[in-house]
Amino acid sequence: MNNTELLQQVLAGATPSIDEFIDILGDRFSLLREYQSTPQDRQWHAEGNVQIHTGMVLNETYKILQTEATHFDPQRRLSLILGALLHDIYKPITTKEQEIAGKIRLVAPRHASKGRSYLALKLVGLDLPYSVVENTLSLVGYHHEPKKLVTQNKSAGEYQRIARLSDPELLYWLALANLRGREYQDREQQLEIVEMYSLSAQKYQAWQGFGAKYQSWRAYFQRELADWNQDTRDLVFAQAIARYEAGKIFAPGSELLRSYSDRDSFPQVVITFGVSGSGKSTWIKQNLADHTVISLDTLRSKIANSRSDQSQNSKVVQVAQKQLRTLLRSQSKIVWDATSLSYDFRQQIISISRQYGALITLVIFHCPETIYLERNRQRRHSIPDEVLCQQLQSLEFPELNEGDRTIIVDEHGNTLATHGTC
Repeated sequence: MNNTELLQQVLAGATPSIDEFIDILGDRFSLLREYQSTPQDRQWHAEGNVQIHTGMVLNETYKILQTEATHFDPQRRLSLILGALLHDIYKPITTKEQEIAGKIRLVAPRHASKGRSYLALKLVGLDLPYSVVENTLSLVGYHHEPKKLVTQNKSAGEYQRIARLSDPELLYWLALANLRGREYQDREQQLEIVEMYSLSAQKYQAWQGFGAKYQSWRAYFQRELADWNQDTRDLVFAQAIARYEAGKIFAPGSELLRSYSDRDSFPQVVITFGVSGSGKSTWIKQNLADHTVISLDTLRSKIANSRSDQSQNSKVVQVAQKQLRTLLRSQSKIVWDATSLSYDFRQQIISISRQYGALITLVIFHCPETIYLERNRQRRHSIPDEVLCQQLQSLEFPELNEGDRTIIVDEHGNTLATHGTC
């Protein structure tokens, strides 16, 4: 049985064991094979290593799906199972000893966010519906958030922020399975925290995934801004969400009044994310002909005399940012054409753009990792395989709320999903 056949069986209702998953999916997700050799802190995981814990979480997930969550359709069901299987996928890399309160403990810092990035290019290419890919990545990346929202007494806006990044109900069930699938002392207290998350998320209307709460806001701005174009509606909608989640407004009408002076003219910035060979330049030519392109590769050719010469990168970025500011001041439509694989690098461009009130669109080129290797060898300006592999290993997959709008496209330039549009 191959990867696709196994996942199709799960989609149809199968309940494979942890050993079956590792046996069949272990070649594609190599870190699965390291679960057994990855220890966990005994205070939180007296049951043992990551493989034992994951097996227990899977079993609890199956119980939940057969009793408490029978209402899930096959795709959400598969998403929850994959979330259970993969939620600790990066622990083999991040687990280390650390002194806490005078005791040596085992910790795995940032394993959730790093696991999400690790899986991003591995889940695509498995003939999965994109909703399953998206849900699974969000479960892995945000599986700690339900507990944090409660224990840190977060606001309604923070619950909405997580709902824009994930499916909150799936997060709830995974959190329950994760706690039920381990051995620890304060079990009832931890389970109560997860139940409080469920109650609060429903109270704050943050129980539906990927920003469904804002559907009424979309309708409001579509009606009130009917005489304005789509870009204007999207900018006002995005600014309203940001202010609501920051606790600055409580209803869309407040943003409608505040935004009046910003609607006539504003710059637009499109930021691309994609490993070399993902099809960024082709997509830009086909879809953004009216935008001015700031290409780091083109600037590198002029400044360092070679697209592949990384020695002048700081100067290249400095020149590019100067061009960006000039174009922003003139209210232009701009494309920042770069791989943008680092979160911090993207934030630099986003921060500059926000200073000028720009509408920011992030375009994510989400392709299977095998596509990059194939295309790179066919490109006129190919890069060494080792450089490409380094890009694949180091990328930080974007979060859906980094820009005002997000467009996700496949290796053929087809749209897989959009977020943030009014």
